[in-house]
Amino acid sequence: MQPGRRGGNEGAVTLYYAAMVLLSIGAFIHSKSPAPEMRPESEAASTFWLWLSRAAFVTWIALIVWGFRELHWSQPVAAVMVSLVGNAVIAMRGPRNAWPLLSMLFSGLGLAAAAIILFGWDPPG
Repeated sequence: MQPGRRGGNEGAVTLYYAAMVLLSIGAFIHSKSPAPEMRPESEAASTFWLWLSRAAFVTWIALIVWGFRELHWSQPVAAVMVSLVGNAVIAMRGPRNAWPLLSMLFSGLGLAAAAIILFGWDPPG
């Protein structure tokens, strides 16, 4: 049975939670950084960040759908709740100069974790 499938590996569920939180925070930081001083100085980096955060948000939605299809309904509900808590923690911290880089890092890691989940890649060993 593939990881994350009903009766499958619990490690895939942990990866699912991590991906959900990383993707959510990555997209959330971008949406809360409209001020020019909170954007990367390079126009190319700013455009890359925009598309990366959009991809993170779309993938977050796809993982919610996947979770309801493949896991017990309580797992995606809990993952959404944990994601929202993560966003609240970031919102309480206020704007920081490191947010753009952190957002890109979280989005990239979240997209990688989501690819592992959605495509059912098994780690070697």
